[in-house]
Order: sequence, then structure tokens, then C-alpha cells
Amino acid sequence: MRRTPFRTGTILLAAAALIPAVTLSGTITATAKPDKPFVQGTQTVAAYDYDNAIRERIAVDVPGTDNDENGVTDQITVDIIRPGEADAAGIDVPVIIQASPYYAGDPSSYFDSKGIRQVYGTWLDNYFVPRGYAVAFVDMPGTNRSTGCTDVGGDYEVLGTKAVVDWLNNRVPGYNPDGSKAKASWSTGKTGMIGTSWNGTIANSVASTGVRGLETIVPIAAISSWYDYTRANGVPFYDKYMEFLYDYVSNDKTPRCVALTDEVEAASDTPTGSYSKFWDPRNYNLDARKVRSSVFLIHGLDDENVKTRHYGEWWDQLVRYNVPRKILLHQGVHLDGFSLRDAYVNELHPWFDYWLQGLKNGIMQQPQATIMREDGTYTHEKRWPAAGVRPVKLNLGKAKNAKAGGLSIAAASGDPISFTGTEDESTDAVVLDPTTPKPNRAVFLSDELEKAVRISGTGKVSVRVKSDKVASGIKARIVDYGTATRYSNITNVPNTRVCWGDGNALDTGCYAQTKINTKVSDAAVVVRTLADVGHYKTLNHKEYLTPGKYYDLSFELNADDIVFAPGHRLGLVLTVEPDNPSVPFTGATLTVDPTRSSLTLPLTGYTAALNTAGAPGERVAADSLAQPEPEKDPTKLMEQMVEASR
Repeated sequence: MRRTPFRTGTILLAAAALIPAVTLSGTITATAKPDKPFVQGTQTVAAYDYDNAIRERIAVDVPGTDNDENGVTDQITVDIIRPGEADAAGIDVPVIIQASPYYAGDPSSYFDSKGIRQVYGTWLDNYFVPRGYAVAFVDMPGTNRSTGCTDVGGDYEVLGTKAVVDWLNNRVPGYNPDGSKAKASWSTGKTGMIGTSWNGTIANSVASTGVRGLETIVPIAAISSWYDYTRANGVPFYDKYMEFLYDYVSNDKTPRCVALTDEVEAASDTPTGSYSKFWDPRNYNLDARKVRSSVFLIHGLDDENVKTRHYGEWWDQLVRYNVPRKILLHQGVHLDGFSLRDAYVNELHPWFDYWLQGLKNGIMQQPQATIMREDGTYTHEKRWPAAGVRPVKLNLGKAKNAKAGGLSIAAASGDPISFTGTEDESTDAVVLDPTTPKPNRAVFLSDELEKAVRISGTGKVSVRVKSDKVASGIKARIVDYGTATRYSNITNVPNTRVCWGDGNALDTGCYAQTKINTKVSDAAVVVRTLADVGHYKTLNHKEYLTPGKYYDLSFELNADDIVFAPGHRLGLVLTVEPDNPSVPFTGATLTVDPTRSSLTLPLTGYTAALNTAGAPGERVAADSLAQPEPEKDPTKLMEQMVEASR
């Protein structure tokens, strides 16, 4: 049933679809709904001409908000592309929404000066509009042409974008450019949200409101908690990072929006790095119980921009509340799903067909997880984390005269181990040559693995540690030691775009060109996670340390899915790090008590080799890194986010 009784220009057609027909004999007969030429069997196909699509721009009210304090209700700008032939035939269509704070950065790649959609802007509209979908591009609050102010993942950003779903379901008003009322009478009311990076983050956040009409989301390389995006267990990644993020996307249209730049940064409390109520609206994990939509989650296992912690924490909550879900993990960094091409589109297309078109294609009976393995091949699994995974506690040990500490299920042992850091962060090169004693690290190695062992899920480090200074950070790196040919990172090539096709085939659209290399290496850092020792009690409060006093610190690692091949060793490398970039750090020496410290990993596979103490007497060769050092410049990270979101 349509949600509105009339439709401009198609009143008779709409009415005919809703009421029975009466024959001359007076017999009432049912009138069939308009056929959907874009549906063949249990899938949609390209049936409409993209060049005939209807393009319109709508301003949607955000009721009860005036975040920019200009005396006018805030409005969200929405650009819509929908199949013209469906409109003429009176066929309602669902809507795929991509909301973004970035459209101001390159408007010519989305709409020209006349407001006409450009073919090379995105593959979404080129691919899905001919298949009976509308695609909506939304300027998030306070960005580009929308009013209000952004607040970096907070309530205004979320509720403003949610208003678009409400408008598509006739719950809030919208307006045409001439000021007349605009109704989405052409829409079924079913919506899905998709996006990469910040664009995918807003999909997570809107889903966490429980808004009706949002049937599914596809968050790609998306944030689930802005605290965890800007900090790691109490350690801010950058000084004034929230200020940087706000300033980057804000349109600064009113003095109020300009003033909020400093206010958001002050409320985020960078000098302590602590968690506070400020972060609750920006932590979507807290509201996962409200999620009504299904979730198709996509993330790169080597993403050090939006770290793997985000998909791990969000997925755990989806499991907890039994949200219909699917996951695709790849070996790439921070990039959009279309870079994976067929593996991505071949799963996304039936996903949208099922949740938005109502086609019974069996997608929910297919394997829940698709994992790209280290050699670039894909495995399909019933669920994630992997079947048979169990938490395995690996104790630390240090035998006398051993070249490195041991990592095993055997009892913890050994004397305290000290290591020193300077005012600078360590680099991944610290993991090389692990059996050579060095003052700037503590290394713990397993025995050589007889058979493959797999990490699948989220691990935890627990250390009893003391410092000779009042503050210090610590970093844990999980390392795969062993010579092998590995599938390397997929890396974005800036400012390089590839476009092809006619809009009616799978092989159409645009993407940021990628390059794929394979290389032989001896050491692969598979997980990097920071923590502030001063937050040993709680993330809500930082304490200054008493030099020489032991503290018990536990922190979760970033999630991962990695297979350690036979003959490899599993390694843990601990280093000293600055605890806060806004507070001077002159270095510190940390001392770890192995007998009260451990590494717990979600493991499956043959783990017998982990039973023994694993203190290698011979040299373990590791002379080169499997991948380059992750980018640490916030400006470069933002460039990655913008490029990945296109």
C-alpha cells in the first residue's frame, strides 16, 4: 500500500493500483499491482535507462532543532536520483542513502552547476537506479549545503541524518527548491544506508536510534565509538584531534558553528584522555539494543585509520542482541568496498534485494562471514568469530640466558623485565631481530608452530607493570614471525580514479585505483594497541603513577583474523610510549613482572606447540617488515577518509 493517496501527475494510475475494478456486470475483480520489470525471479536486473532518471534536491526539516542558533529550524539537503520509468508507471521504489560530511570537497563529482547528477560520481547510482532503486546523497548537518552545526558524531549529526529516513516515511516535512512541500510518494519507505569511513559511521549511528523504515545498513571501514577513534585506552592519538575533525567538515555558516569548534575540543578532554559523558552519544555500541535494521559489515584487517577495534566491538554487540548480520573482512587498509569488486558487489546486490525489495533469494541462509585470507583467496564461513575459537591464555616467561621471553600455555616464570622509551613513539622496526636483546622493548615468542593457528576475534593483554615516572603509555604488538609469501596491503593511489561502463552492467562506475603487491617478509605486525598505564583502574579517570609501584593493567587488543602458518612463531612485543600528545613526555622505563602478566587470544587450530615455554636459544630471523609503517599524520588520515568515502 502507498502511504499517500495521490501522486502528482499519476493520480489515476495510483488510484487504479489501490482499488478493485468493477466490470459492466457489476462483478468486482482485483487489479494487479504494476509489474516490476526490474525483478526477474529473485533478483533485480538493469531494466531502466539511467539517462532517464529523475534528479531532485530536497530540504528536509529536523524538527525541534536550531543547533546553529539562527532562529530557523535546521534543514538537511538531500540529492535524489530515481528511475524515471518507475515513476511514470506508478511503481514505488526503496531508497539507498549515502550520507556524508565530505560533499563540499568535490561537488563537481556529484552534481554539475545545473544540479544534474554526473555519471562518474559514484557507482551506487549507476548500478542500482537501473535496477529499481532510488539513491539519495545527504549532506550531514552543518556540512556543505545543510544548515545546523556538525558535532562530530554527536546527537545533532545523528538526528539530522535520521530525519531523512523520517521524511521518506512521511514523518517530517521536506521542501522543493521553490519552497513547496515535497513528499516522497514515489518511495516504498524502505531505506538502507551505506558508506565508507565517516559515511559508514553515520549509518551505524542512525541504526542505533532504532528509526523505523531503516531496513539495513552497510558500514564499511566505519567507526563504532568516536572515543576509540581518537584514543586508545586513554592515550589520545593526536593533540586537539576533535577540533581538527570538526573544523575539517564544518561549513561554518554561523558564528555558533564557528564557536563550537573550540567547545567540542574542550569537552573531549584531550589533556587527560579519559572517557566521560561527552562520549556516550558518540559511542553507538551503547545503543546497539535499539538496532532494528540488519547489518552487513565490511572492514579491512590492515586498517590503521579506523582500527579493527571498531568492527570488533560493534559486531560483538550485534551478536549480543541477535541483529541479522553479515561480515566481510579483507586484507586491505582504509578503503571502500567497491575496490574488492566482484566479491563485494556479488554479496551487496542480493543483500539489498532481500532487505529492500523483499526478494526471497536465500541470502540469509548463506554463510555469515566472508574472509579474504593472506594469499588473497576468500573463505566463506557459517559465523564469525570462527567456529571452534576459544580464549587461550598465554603466559609470559623468561628463562635464564634465553635470547627472548617465552609465550606459552605453560606456567608463567622469570624475573622482572625492564625496557625504556624516549619522548618519541616507537616504530614497527622495533619488532625486528627479536632474539637480540635491546633496551627499548620486551619480546615474548612462542615455539615454532607445528600446524596453523588462527586468531579470530578480540584478544587481551594483562600486565603487572611499574614505571620510574609519574606517567607512561605502553604498546602491545602481536607479530607473525616466519618467512612466507604474504598478500600485501591494498593501498589507495591518491587522485587516481578509474571509470567504465554504461550504467546498466555490473562492470560500471568509478573507484579509487588500487595496487596489489606480494612480497616475502620475515615479520608482520598484525595487531597494534596502545594503553595508558595511568588508566589502569578505569578509562573514566587518569591517575598519576607512584614511581616504583606495581600496577595491574588490562586492555583489549584491536580485533583481528589472522592465520599463523606452520613453522612460524607468534610474538608479543611491548614498548614504552608517550601517554598523551598534549602533555610533555621525556621518556620512561617500564618493568613487567612476567609471573603476573599474560596474553589472551581467541584461537583455533592446532595449539599443541603453545604448551611449551618457547624460549628460543637460536636466532629468529626477522630482518624486514611485511608492510609499511601505518600513516600517523592526521591530515593524511583525513585524506584517506575522504578518498575512501567517494
